[in-house]
Amino acid sequence: MANVTVVGASGYLGGELLRILINHPEVDEIVPVSRRLSNKSVSSLHRNLLNIFDKKFVDLNLDGIETDVAFFAAPPGEWFSSLPGLIDRGIKVITLGGKFRIKDAEIDKEVYGGYENKELLSERVYGLPEIYREEIKKAMFVTNPGCYPVSVILGIIPLKKFKDKVDLEKIVVTSITGTSGAGATPSENLHHPEVSGNIRPYNVLFHRHVPEMEFILNEFFGKIKISFTPIISDMKRGILSSVTLFSDSFDIDVNLNDHYKKHYKNEPFVRIASEIPNVANVIDSNFCDIMAEYVPDSRRIIIISAIDNLIKGGSGQAVQNMNLMLGFDEKMGLNMIGGHP
Repeated sequence: MANVTVVGASGYLGGELLRILINHPEVDEIVPVSRRLSNKSVSSLHRNLLNIFDKKFVDLNLDGIETDVAFFAAPPGEWFSSLPGLIDRGIKVITLGGKFRIKDAEIDKEVYGGYENKELLSERVYGLPEIYREEIKKAMFVTNPGCYPVSVILGIIPLKKFKDKVDLEKIVVTSITGTSGAGATPSENLHHPEVSGNIRPYNVLFHRHVPEMEFILNEFFGKIKISFTPIISDMKRGILSSVTLFSDSFDIDVNLNDHYKKHYKNEPFVRIASEIPNVANVIDSNFCDIMAEYVPDSRRIIIISAIDNLIKGGSGQAVQNMNLMLGFDEKMGLNMIGGHP
């Protein structure tokens, strides 16, 4: 059995971590950490946990905690300085924020402004099991991918077999997300009258998830370039990504969707769909649904992927990583199925 600590338990990702961990058969003690809400009942904020998880938020000195795994779902802050000490004491660390995702210190500084303990970059493992499963199993420090990168990288990575046949410098991605992707802090742009019945592109000139996507994919494809348009919609949660690549020499006899099925045949949380994926079918689950097709008339490869941004794009992914790090069954605690309709 494992004892776990959730730092930033008051946010959406923290709340989803609690919801998943409560039902995990190998998790014993759960410590919900929130400095702002210390001594307040967890279920008074996360009302779905009423009569299920009756603990109060606590404010801990992280340097002295006794736990097997520490999840960090909090914004960047003082907790950064605690990471080396936790790792040195044998505590496995999983971060859900953007820092540490990009292993190149210069790119990381440009995107996230740099930070203390950048030496940890060399120790961190990128927490995408479909690519780095064996590394995650041996890791002490895993950084969860961003929600958009999960949907995009899982959609593109099977094409590494055909990398010489596609234009890697002209990859076009459009992703539609729900409002929960912006976090729990209220803002004018996320006020209900501004969002309801509306979709709105944002950060179209630069989004910080693009360097993350490119950095990871460059490892397998060489130099790539992604043009990315994120769009916020009035759905609460979910991401639907449309990825377009161009090819003048792709073999029209290749059934791309069959290739994807073979590539992901042993992956418990990737489903290859015969029809265009639907966000509603993955909500509240750890699944990523993907469809890939080549369109000869326009010489395009089109990939559609769907995830729940808070689960496969966040807390479910973190628990999947925890399972691997602790030697548990990878699927443990993650047997949620999306609803229909």
